[in-house]
Amino acid sequence: MAGGGQTQLADPLMGQNHFTAVRWVLAIAVVLGHIWLLTTGFEPFRIHEWTASYMAVNGFFVLSGLLIAKSLHTRRDMKAYAVSRFLRIYPALVIILAAFVLVFAPVYSAEGGGSLFQPETWQYTYKVLALGDPDSAPAQIFSQNLETDFNGPLWTIRFELAAYILAGIAFMFGAVNGPWRVLSVFLLVQSVYLGAPVFIDTSALPPSVMSLLRLSSAFLLGMTLWQWPILRRPPLLAVAGLIAAFALLGGGPLGELFATLALTSLMLRAGLPKRASVRIAKIPDYSYGIYIWHYPLLQVFLVGQPDLSPAALAIMTAPLILLVAATSWHVIEKPVLALKLRARPINQKTVSPEVAA
Repeated sequence: MAGGGQTQLADPLMGQNHFTAVRWVLAIAVVLGHIWLLTTGFEPFRIHEWTASYMAVNGFFVLSGLLIAKSLHTRRDMKAYAVSRFLRIYPALVIILAAFVLVFAPVYSAEGGGSLFQPETWQYTYKVLALGDPDSAPAQIFSQNLETDFNGPLWTIRFELAAYILAGIAFMFGAVNGPWRVLSVFLLVQSVYLGAPVFIDTSALPPSVMSLLRLSSAFLLGMTLWQWPILRRPPLLAVAGLIAAFALLGGGPLGELFATLALTSLMLRAGLPKRASVRIAKIPDYSYGIYIWHYPLLQVFLVGQPDLSPAALAIMTAPLILLVAATSWHVIEKPVLALKLRARPINQKTVSPEVAA
């Protein structure tokens, strides 16, 4: 039975769940993929050429769409929604960019390239804050490494914010305010994404166009799951069927769709158990910190030891990445997110803040 307005107590999404643990797994998948990419130039964790890090990003957007739809439809407060989305993304992002200006650029750039007073250093900072493309090597940073960009994973941030904005606008105009409406929007965007390569030369388009369609499709899949609660409980047979479909057809034109559906079914089974573990449900959400900090930290280790094996790099950097992510969560992200709770009416303070990656 469809209907996002249903908030039965039996629905695990309305209580404790394991989605924070799922985000941990997705973040670790991204880190492992980048460890191999930065040391060997190739990510080995793949099926049908779909890498684990690529699919993890899709998974993040599916979860984000689900939780954002829940936020929009249960709170119906656009001002609080905008403030919450800003607080989720920007404070931690500002800190890592400050670290870039004050530490990474001066210390790890080519001689003379990373001065605090170099225009390029600040231009990169402004570009990322203004949702520009961060996939570059500002101030000649990490120029001796195999991959020379400072923090390529930040490229998804602008699409995450775009999804927040578009979701809010669609909600206000009623475009996603019913099960059939949101399903129609999802199918439309997904069809354009899958069909575009068939009818046009997508390589002639700006790369951001196909990325926006890809991640919007994943985000809208999550929003669809909010409106169709029955789909959030996929039986094991359905999960097995989706995995089998991906295994058989994942190399074809619908491969990414099958991969995303199979991954989503696994995330739902793991994230929304019938009986959540209190211990798992309350683990701190370090996933955003892991995601935005791991890449430059990996690059730093490779500056002095470019011949490190993937396994050695993983062992050496894991404690530092975890420490920095924990600091980001406990010192920056969690205290800032608490501000939105204090801004809500008393009868809404018991609602746990959804955290989107």
